[in-house]
Amino acid sequence: MHYQPGEVLLVDWADFGFALPGVPRRVSAFVAVLGHSRYLYLEFTLSQAMGAFLRAMDRALSFFGGCTHADVFDNMKTVVLEHRPGLKPRFNPRFLAYAVARGGFAIIACSPHYPEGKGGVERGIQFVRDRFWMGRRFADLFDLNAQAAEWRDRFCNHREHEATGKIPALLFEHAERAALKPLAPRPFDTDDLDSDTVTSSFRVRFDRNQYSVPWRLVSQRLLIRADDANVKIYLGPKCVAEHPRSWDVGAVVEAPAHRRELRDSRQRDPSEVAAVRFGAIGRRYLETLTATSRSLRRESLRLGFLAELFGTAQTQSAMVEVMRTGHVGVEYVEYVLRHKRKLEPAFTPLELGNPALDSITLREPDLTVYDPPVMTRDPGDTP
Repeated sequence: MHYQPGEVLLVDWADFGFALPGVPRRVSAFVAVLGHSRYLYLEFTLSQAMGAFLRAMDRALSFFGGCTHADVFDNMKTVVLEHRPGLKPRFNPRFLAYAVARGGFAIIACSPHYPEGKGGVERGIQFVRDRFWMGRRFADLFDLNAQAAEWRDRFCNHREHEATGKIPALLFEHAERAALKPLAPRPFDTDDLDSDTVTSSFRVRFDRNQYSVPWRLVSQRLLIRADDANVKIYLGPKCVAEHPRSWDVGAVVEAPAHRRELRDSRQRDPSEVAAVRFGAIGRRYLETLTATSRSLRRESLRLGFLAELFGTAQTQSAMVEVMRTGHVGVEYVEYVLRHKRKLEPAFTPLELGNPALDSITLREPDLTVYDPPVMTRDPGDTP
């Protein structure tokens, strides 16, 4: 098949099995080939999940320096949710949003069981298997990608292509690069997303591993965000734990401070735990509860949860306000914070890694312009 410059990018995954020593995960190759020049992008990953796919797409588009008018994909679930013969494909909405954010390229899904629809990338994958993969050894994923990048840039894209008879790098430089559409500068969330309930061992499960969180969040539902290097765990908008990402299977990644805090809490009674965080007010509050049927440990856990969301100072102030009314109970404290004071959980600042973007500040809009009344008349009135 022949394409015009900048017309099509062909994208696919390929499985290379358990290839890294000591790593119990299959290695996948992400391959993207420009239809006209046959200029190829290659990288290896340990996941084909949506986040890994979007990050690989981002690196491929940056490598090419732009996007084509359309991208052609196999029926991978990260792109196509459903594609029945004779019917239009149903695309993944997150990837549709990504295509719009990156420059507005169209998405084309190959017909099921018709690999010839993206033959250019199929041949590229076979070329990787035959000319790069055979006989090589890799220490880890970083070493594998370093070798792949050198082979791609020094040999693969500078050979005489068997189908066109031309050098892909030269054809790209002189004919196709200028035909690509520029990439939109707006950021797009490429994190892996998941959620889990904190277990009694103060951990959440993510991607076949477990990560620790503060013990006081047991039984809470948390959001998990991850990229290739880090895992961040959120309670509402607040980041409560961060770990290096493990690419093992069945591993437990634990911050020493989390276990130390749990051990210290078990050695003290709940009023002492509250005193550490809330001072004399916390001690007085829980001492008042001792004559009631309420669970001191549960109250202490819930107060810690509210402090994570709204801050220690606000939670401490709400406890004082509740005691002045003659009541005690964490539900009253939560009512004061959420409904009486109408507080919203404090957001952890989002860092994009680009100083120019991280330093942007926006002025609050002036809403008073909407306050003056608008004079109207009944449509039946005579002007």
